[in-house]
Amino acid sequence: MQSVSHQRKTMSALTLVALLGWPVAAIAQTAGTQEIVLERVSYANETEAQQAWRPSDRTAPVRLVHENGRVALEVALPFASQPDWPRSVHDRQVSLDLSGPGEFLLEVSVEPVEAVGYLSLYFRSGEGWYAASGSVTRPGRQVLRFRKSDFRIEEHPRGWEHIDGIRISFWRGRNVDGRARIYRLVAVRHAIAILGPAAAIYGRDPEYRVARETFQRFARLLDDLGLAYDEWDDASPNAQVWAEQKVILVPYHPRLSPEATKALALAIRQGTRVFLNYQAPAELLGLLGVGKARWVGQQFPGQFAEVRFDRQILPDLPETMRQSSWNIIEAEPATADAHVIGWWYTASGEATGKPAMILSPRGAFFSHILLEGDTENQRSMLAAVLIAMAPELRSQIIRGLLARAVRVGHLTTLDELGEWLKTYLPDHAHPAWQSFAEAEQIFQAVREGESEGKAPPINLRELQQLRRKLVEAYLSAQPSPHVEGRAYWNHSGLGAYPGDWERTAKELSEAGFNMVLPNMLWAGLAHYASDILPRSEAFQKYGDQIEQCVAACHRHGLEVHVWKVNFNLTNAPRSFIDQMRAAGRTQMTRRGEPSNWLCPSHPDNQRLEVDTMLEVVRKYPVDGIHFDYIRYPGPDNCFCPGCRQRFEKEMGVKVSQWPEDCVSGPLRSQYLEWRRRNITRVVEAVSREARQIRPGIEISAAVFPDYPSCRDSVGQDWVSWVQAG
Repeated sequence: MQSVSHQRKTMSALTLVALLGWPVAAIAQTAGTQEIVLERVSYANETEAQQAWRPSDRTAPVRLVHENGRVALEVALPFASQPDWPRSVHDRQVSLDLSGPGEFLLEVSVEPVEAVGYLSLYFRSGEGWYAASGSVTRPGRQVLRFRKSDFRIEEHPRGWEHIDGIRISFWRGRNVDGRARIYRLVAVRHAIAILGPAAAIYGRDPEYRVARETFQRFARLLDDLGLAYDEWDDASPNAQVWAEQKVILVPYHPRLSPEATKALALAIRQGTRVFLNYQAPAELLGLLGVGKARWVGQQFPGQFAEVRFDRQILPDLPETMRQSSWNIIEAEPATADAHVIGWWYTASGEATGKPAMILSPRGAFFSHILLEGDTENQRSMLAAVLIAMAPELRSQIIRGLLARAVRVGHLTTLDELGEWLKTYLPDHAHPAWQSFAEAEQIFQAVREGESEGKAPPINLRELQQLRRKLVEAYLSAQPSPHVEGRAYWNHSGLGAYPGDWERTAKELSEAGFNMVLPNMLWAGLAHYASDILPRSEAFQKYGDQIEQCVAACHRHGLEVHVWKVNFNLTNAPRSFIDQMRAAGRTQMTRRGEPSNWLCPSHPDNQRLEVDTMLEVVRKYPVDGIHFDYIRYPGPDNCFCPGCRQRFEKEMGVKVSQWPEDCVSGPLRSQYLEWRRRNITRVVEAVSREARQIRPGIEISAAVFPDYPSCRDSVGQDWVSWVQAG
């Protein structure tokens, strides 16, 4: 059996990526990153690989294959030849202490992609497991990231310090045969950790949701700064691991346990820098040099509307940060080396005299939680505080912000921006070119400085100014398109004049429109000659509306993007609704109330949505298809009995208290992710198959603007759809 390499190294930015031979875009590592290679696929022969990775019953042994100079473990996926087989599973025996790493990176490929619904990574510990799931979204090699906080507990594991097995499972997607390849598995420990409340302990706490949202807000800010991080909770505080951490951020934990408090106190005493927010035990505040903490509610709206920072103490801070807080924990410095670096101001600009943020050599304290809103200044604040607590992060943060500064609009690099300006702004006297030249000089200085071991010659405020200039340059060069979408949404699907698409198309064309989005089908109704959905009264009266619309619009130079209302049965015939409900295919709220929506987790409903949209693409020469209502109605849906069964089966969990465990309990995050997958699966299938049927077809969707909250509220992760193409 191949031995597991316990290589622990201090990693500079991108070193781990280069070491593994992965694309640099895969992941950027923070200074101080450590890694353990769990699987590098360096077996002498196939027999040795098969002795290391044991298949479950009916799963074929792994094969050792060579691919473009690399070696991989190949797993057979016989999902067509064995239609009742749910997954391909392989196990490996190990003896590992994984209490330190906060993230795991698994490099895999699946061909064809649709063969696998998702894969699961398991770590066995005694009589239980830690398990997490991820999705393979595109052909070719890709790196899946599993944060430790993503792992759910199954049965009764001994702890992360007692890992005795690794399991990788590829779960059935479509009924097709395929193969998966495993290239590498790595455990990673970062210099920065974010600590939040454990779902298993606090999931039913009324404050848990706010704490989790605040946690995610900090995580997004770190992503913006280009910093990798570990996600921790306090289910099993490990004082030794915590004390070895460079920086620990506690965005909001309303009820830190005595064990977690003790572990954090030890970490602070041994040199870990800790950033506490809002409610925190007096012992921890005292160790940071913060005292006399007391809760203070606002006396009038807007009393705590803004934080103004003291840039003489910390020059990298922004001038202000908007908050609109309704209460604070008022505190003051209790040691000579602790200083107020931010003060609360009212909405009218008056000083309150109350400290907002205190900084000491041991960490920082913010007197409320970071609220949604002023992201740019929150990002600058966090960058400045992190650099103050861990100066070695400065270069990494500046590189991250510099990379972000040139990601403008649809462009991702400075070279792309230069080509953009050449194409659309050839006049080099334009101020945009001066901003571009400044950016080029800074990048060149950064490259030269890195080769000489020098820090990037730019500060955070200069970076902010540079980004503003590059955005202005991009906007200045933005061309007016020769052809733009001037669309008419037609909710009735009958045009402006029912029965006369010719007149509608002619008038739209004469008025300057070039695109029509007619609502031609719903979850249970069609205005065309559908062989799948009930045909509408409009179809019976006026004929095939898609056929008439496409013919008339194309004659007058208008594109037709057929609009479908997904899942919503509002206007379906009563007989169809009753048929769906009797088959267990409609939704139910968490209170058990029936809902006239198709359940997105039901495989027959997913197929119905896909097949009806593809039916339109096959039958008619449409220019595009448009999703609407491609989501759940809201956070109360769906909690039908079928959802419980499918969630337990697909995620490999047991729900003890339904639906409470999934609404606000320990399974909430897994359930939300599972809901998102149900929606995304439909979008992905339609997108892939429609393009095969009609290359060049355009695909669009009406989505909620409040991203990312809509990922949880209605299961609509539309940004991931765009990123996946």
